[in-house]
Amino acid sequence: MHKNKGRFFKKHFRLISCLSLLLSLVALGANCAKSEMERLTSGQPLTASIINEEVHHYAVKLEKGHFLSLSIDQHDVDVISKVYAPDGALIGEFDTPTSGRGTELIRIGSETAGDYHIEVYTLSERAEPGEYVIKIVDFHPITDRDRKVLAAVNFHLEADRLRANAETRPESIDVYKKALQIWREVGEASDEANTLRAMGFAYQRLNELEEAKSHFEQALVIWERIGDLRSAAFTHVIFGVISRKQGDDRMGLEHDLMAQPLWQSAEDMPEYTQNLVRIGNDYIKLQNNEEALKYFEKALDSSRRLERKSIEAYVLSECGGAQATFGNKDKALEYYKRSVEIWKGLNQDKVVARLEEKMAKL
Repeated sequence: MHKNKGRFFKKHFRLISCLSLLLSLVALGANCAKSEMERLTSGQPLTASIINEEVHHYAVKLEKGHFLSLSIDQHDVDVISKVYAPDGALIGEFDTPTSGRGTELIRIGSETAGDYHIEVYTLSERAEPGEYVIKIVDFHPITDRDRKVLAAVNFHLEADRLRANAETRPESIDVYKKALQIWREVGEASDEANTLRAMGFAYQRLNELEEAKSHFEQALVIWERIGDLRSAAFTHVIFGVISRKQGDDRMGLEHDLMAQPLWQSAEDMPEYTQNLVRIGNDYIKLQNNEEALKYFEKALDSSRRLERKSIEAYVLSECGGAQATFGNKDKALEYYKRSVEIWKGLNQDKVVARLEEKMAKL
């Protein structure tokens, strides 16, 4: 009997070990698949799903002296891209402030022939994956105009690096101005607006708020002229942030209200929904709880119609915070609990811990 038991356990232990090894190999294969390099070719856009901690790799073969333009259309994910030369040197990091939607544009010139490597990743902490479409927009031997465009791109990238460091941030302004001059010369309105917005961010970080507002206003005029509704809406949100920083909560509300129809016209319902929450919080600051509740209810209704559970969970948690501010402990706990249930299902332990801490304090 004891011998049979021993054989039984040995047999099943080997079976479990083999199964564990098989599962490990499958998992390894899945991880490797994410890191495999895909080749981009003209006329063949690639669609991919990505979540935080993933890095996607692409390659484009270029001859010396060519201009390449790539676009990355984002759908519910904010991606960042890096481009490397054939020798592995970093050419640039590209990240336009487009939030979870909009298009990132990458433009490079090939100084040597070979495979150029593009990395795509996201720092978004959203619990659900988003999609993006990467494609070659333009590819041709480099022209004099292309050289000007690339010079402006490089000035902008250099200024971004300077802006990121508090010590060199003041120096970024003059470098952005060099890019701005070229964009105006070659007639690239969208790039001109992007650079004006970047200068606005630099002035904002330098606490020169009137200069920041001036540059955001110039960008907004361009966004409105060329019909970029998302960028116009985002600019109003920025104005709202600055207004509140200057102590003008009423003006902050006005800008968030102006952004709302633009998000809707742009069919960006995730941002539309989150902006409803922003307006609700604006009304709380203005001690108009009745209007605040209306906007939180609108946000809840909109979030339920979205396919992204993370946004519904976010709205529920904000509703909980609003009810806690109103002194409605039971309602606050109800919203927090519903939010926690969703976040648990999305394996967002850190978010759950923060909400449970808020619940414990009520």
